[in-house]
Amino acid sequence: MKHLIAFVAFLLCTCIATSLLAGSVVERINKSKTLIVGTPGDFPPFTATTTAGNLIGMDIDLVKNLAFMMQVAIRFERMEFAKLIPALEAGTIDIAVSGITMSPERNRQVAFIGPYALSGQAILGKRSLLEPVTNLKELADTPLKIVALKGTTSESIADKLPKATITRTDTLDQSLMLLLEGKVDALLADYPFCKVAEFRYPDRDLAMFEEPLTFEPLGIAVTGDDALLINLLTNYLNIMKGSGALEKLQEHWFRNDKWIKELPDLEFFRALEEAK
Repeated sequence: MKHLIAFVAFLLCTCIATSLLAGSVVERINKSKTLIVGTPGDFPPFTATTTAGNLIGMDIDLVKNLAFMMQVAIRFERMEFAKLIPALEAGTIDIAVSGITMSPERNRQVAFIGPYALSGQAILGKRSLLEPVTNLKELADTPLKIVALKGTTSESIADKLPKATITRTDTLDQSLMLLLEGKVDALLADYPFCKVAEFRYPDRDLAMFEEPLTFEPLGIAVTGDDALLINLLTNYLNIMKGSGALEKLQEHWFRNDKWIKELPDLEFFRALEEAK
C-alpha cells in the first residue's frame, strides 16, 4: 500500500497545473505547511472517534494520504456537522469531510470534489415497528418518533414523513444514544452509518428498512474561490480512483469489521453527555 501511495503522490505532483495561480487557501497551506480539515468524528465508517480519542475512518485516511502527497502536516478540527460549511466560508478550515452529500443546496455555498463514494438515506429502528413496513408509502403512513442530525439530508427527508415526530440532534452520537435508550423509535441517517450501528448492537433488537430512501454522491467540500485547490483535489481523486488506491480504502472500511472494536460503547456516550 505504501508503494501505491508513493506512486500516486508522484502522479499527483506531475498532474497539477502549474500555470494556475494559487488562491487564498493554497497560499495559507503553503505558508503554514499544514492542511486543516474539519470533521465531526461521529460518522463511521467515514469519520469516527475511537475510545482512545483518535480519529479513524475512510475520510480520515483519504485526507491523511492527501496531506502526505502534498508534503504538509495535517490538523483536524472536530466540529458539529452543521458547522462545517460555515467554517469553510469563514476560512477556519481548508477542507471538510464527513460523508457529505453533494447536494445542489450545499453546492450553492461551497465547491465539491467527487464523488469518492455513494450513499443513501436509511432508517434504523425498533424491529417490531420496521419489519412490517414493506415500502416507502407504508413508511410514510407509520407514526414514528424519529431522530435526525441537524443540517443534513436526513433532517430534510424526516421532515417529509407526515406522521413522524422529529427530534433533531447536534451529533450522530446523540442520535444513536436516543435510539439505544428507547427514547425514539428510529434513527434516520446515511445507510453505512445505520449498517454499522445495527452490526454493533445485535442485542438491541434493531432492524433496518433496507430500501434506500435516496441516492447521494459524497464529496470533499472546499471553498469555491481557489481554482488551484479544486484542481489539485480533482487530480488527487482521479489518480486515487485510477490507481486502485480508492478502491482499497473502500474495501477496508466497508468490507472489514475489525476497526469497529475500536469504537466506544453506549456508556461512553452517556458519560460524555453527563459531563457537559
